[in-house]
Amino acid sequence: MRRSTLLSFAVPVASLALLAGCASSPGGAPSESAPSGESGAIDLVGMWRVDAPHESDETWLRLDAGSFELWRDCGVVSGSWQAGERIFIADVHGALEGCVENGQMPRVDWLDEVTGYEPSVDGWELLDRSGGVIASLTIDGTPPPNPNVSDSMREAPEITDRTREHFAEPAPLPSDLEPASVDAVVGRWLPIGAGEGTDAFIEFAADGSYTGSDGCNGSQGRWAVGADGEWLATAGPSTLIACDGAPTAFWASGARHAGFDGEALVFVDASGVELGRVQPA
Repeated sequence: MRRSTLLSFAVPVASLALLAGCASSPGGAPSESAPSGESGAIDLVGMWRVDAPHESDETWLRLDAGSFELWRDCGVVSGSWQAGERIFIADVHGALEGCVENGQMPRVDWLDEVTGYEPSVDGWELLDRSGGVIASLTIDGTPPPNPNVSDSMREAPEITDRTREHFAEPAPLPSDLEPASVDAVVGRWLPIGAGEGTDAFIEFAADGSYTGSDGCNGSQGRWAVGADGEWLATAGPSTLIACDGAPTAFWASGARHAGFDGEALVFVDASGVELGRVQPA
């Protein structure tokens, strides 16, 4: 999916529809267990009817590897999502014209609050930071046709090798790091090493959002941290000015674990390689 920018965000979903077919299990229903080396989050892939605050009964959420389409009364909202074993985040990047609100990116407040998930009897429950249920996902029909959207997007995505690769389990947090937690991460952080002393920073808010800068370009997104320092962050819109600062947002969005080395917060990628580290402002 082509990511939207600060200047262009009303992206026709029809132009983004490439994958289609049937899920490997009916509608993407939760399986007994995921294969070794594959995250159980792959079972979230599918077409789900949504029961969520301020949404009509005719609302569906299509989850593919890293991208989503939310079918609402106004049309379709699109974005990115990530999930670990029990943490989940999503970020809106685009929408059909009917869902654009006063020339602004549409908000999906309930989706912004989701930081976790758990299986239910007939699907999934999406949870807020306190563990409360924000929305329920069930297998129940498909969205109605939309002349601006490919019919293939009305079906559950196919589980492909690319999908399985996307949901490969990351390497564990290095043993010399103390796992990060929500309370320990909230706050403003400055880079250590390259970019130290520049205007680069990243700030994690308690509501699951973050803002940052590499010293020249602003960035924003969503973040969540789970057990054993499991970490997720989305990469939201950003400007593109060459800069000698530090790519703090890239460190956060590329990490799959986060941990502490003393006071330093360290971001580690899926292979267990350190991306960068920051210190309290």
